Amino acid sequence: MFKYFVVISLVMNLSSNAFASGTTKLVDFMLSGSGVVEILGKYGIKGNDAKMVESYMGSALAALGSKKVLTKQELMDVLSKLPVTGPDASVRKKLQVLLDKSESEISKDDVVKAINNMIYLANRHGKSVIITCAECVNESLAKNGFKFTVENIKNSSSLKVLNEVLPKNPAELNTFISSRMRRLGMGDYSKVTPDVVNPAEEKSLALFLGLAESGSPDQKALIASVKKLSTKNGKTNIIDPKNPQKFWKVVADDMSPQDMSGWTKTLNEVSARAEKDNVGTEEAFYRTLKEKAQGNDYLMKQYETLKAKRCFFK
Repeated sequence: MFKYFVVISLVMNLSSNAFASGTTKLVDFMLSGSGVVEILGKYGIKGNDAKMVESYMGSALAALGSKKVLTKQELMDVLSKLPVTGPDASVRKKLQVLLDKSESEISKDDVVKAINNMIYLANRHGKSVIITCAECVNESLAKNGFKFTVENIKNSSSLKVLNEVLPKNPAELNTFISSRMRRLGMGDYSKVTPDVVNPAEEKSLALFLGLAESGSPDQKALIASVKKLSTKNGKTNIIDPKNPQKFWKVVADDMSPQDMSGWTKTLNEVSARAEKDNVGTEEAFYRTLKEKAQGNDYLMKQYETLKAKRCFFK
């Protein structure tokens, strides 16, 4: 469903010889694209998958720091100064311990966890990073334990909201979501628990709410279709545990106007199907897609895969 992030390599030209001097630690591999690819290759993660992860790490480092290339000390300083609390503080501590591991102690699990934690913190505390579920984007990476993929946002309206509207502090972002949902009549976020919207999803939700007021006409039309889908008996709740859906995530994909129009049309059809058949949003969504896929083996396979993954309903 989501587009892959465009590969951006950090240019430091660190080679195996450069790592050979002194005690090489996991952080040394994480600081350059070549280092990320090298350490992933040791555990059989190569080719396009390695390039994807390399780009994700490049984006995460750029989001956390003020520049694309960081020294080891600069990265550790950035991490130590993050205003983390609660679960985020635990994620940072685990990351710091992992990054300090010597090469001889590093396992595949350590590498994957370090990258997951770096991307998570970049999403929560960095600039312009939106993450999506790896399982719904890249099955191969998901099977290797990677939880997130990074979206390359180019849309000018989305970038403006990400860079100029959304708070960078997670606590302030939570407040932004609450106040904006209330103002837009989209529900009461104070009643939403982390098991319904997890911390890694909050920036996508905030982007959705920001674009509801500052987006392009195509984005606003798409958002209106999500709002319509979430309205029953005149009351709107985009996060309803009794009828869950996460279509607000679609704005995190850097779609063309044509793609947005297609989503808008489909979600309006889903809304009509839910009302006509008197079924929940998830069932209406799959019935709509199955009807569209009839007679086309490729589309039917895509429908079956999407239904199995439940990307917008978990």
